[in-house]
Amino acid sequence: MAPMSLSELTRNRARTGGRRPSATPTLPVAALWTGAVVCAVAVFAVYAFFVRTVLGQQLDEAALTSAQRLHTADAPAAVWLQTLPWFLITGVLIALAVLIAAVRRRWAVLIAIVVTVAGAVLSTQLLKYAVFERPDLGLDTLTLNSLPSGHTTAAGAAAAALLLAVPREWRPVFGVAGAAFTALVAGSTLVSYWHRPADVVSAVAVVGAWTLAATALTDPRTARRRRRGGAGSAVRERAVAHQARIAGLVLLGVATVALCVSGLLYTGVIPDAIAGTGGNLWAGLLFETAAASAVFAGLTLALGRRSVLE
Repeated sequence: MAPMSLSELTRNRARTGGRRPSATPTLPVAALWTGAVVCAVAVFAVYAFFVRTVLGQQLDEAALTSAQRLHTADAPAAVWLQTLPWFLITGVLIALAVLIAAVRRRWAVLIAIVVTVAGAVLSTQLLKYAVFERPDLGLDTLTLNSLPSGHTTAAGAAAAALLLAVPREWRPVFGVAGAAFTALVAGSTLVSYWHRPADVVSAVAVVGAWTLAATALTDPRTARRRRRGGAGSAVRERAVAHQARIAGLVLLGVATVALCVSGLLYTGVIPDAIAGTGGNLWAGLLFETAAASAVFAGLTLALGRRSVLE
């Protein structure tokens, strides 16, 4: 191939600004650990307010009472949700994530999946039965602690495992799908009277903490040992990061709107004449949706960046 002329080199340099196309920078490990700590703190903050205070218990119980008053567990949609084998589904999803990582020979990803699932499920059981307790604050409510939700933890961990396992190009799609799946399972626990909203929110935060911690433990800094790609590789990485930003911002938008409407319903700013008799139920469902959307927005934004977990 004939060498490029001086004019061609000049035009190419002008188009690139005199620089080689740069790849999307790797997310610092400190950012992953910071996110994990924030999620962990959120678990204890949710417990401290919604379980240890009278106002928190009142708000949390209002959604469950609303569901019971409306007999939502007998509604066709709730009956359908109750008949689904959630633990079997989550088990299949986790097995699929492991299989994808093994077939792709992404051993760091496989380690991250194992740490995420095992850590989230085991810590949820530990927190629920050995660390947290539900004090009797004089309210008409069950004193048995149910925070965090085991169902939601399993579903969220399965969704996070798949998010880790798939190629980075697919993570924006699986991030949105994971948030939807987790919110669906979370909603089923409320309409079936299994869990209060705070149980779900804390469970989602547990999943977020372990996913980010597992990602940090696999050391994304090893990305510096990857082969250097050309301009096409840099363009691809920027495109993937851009798609992850879009998906993450969409989920953050959903979380913000859901949280705001939930707060308005809880505080009575939206009157019963508009909200209907199930206003507190919708407040709880939207609160759960906000938590699932926010956590998976963070995971999508983090895992969409260039790292060892590819």
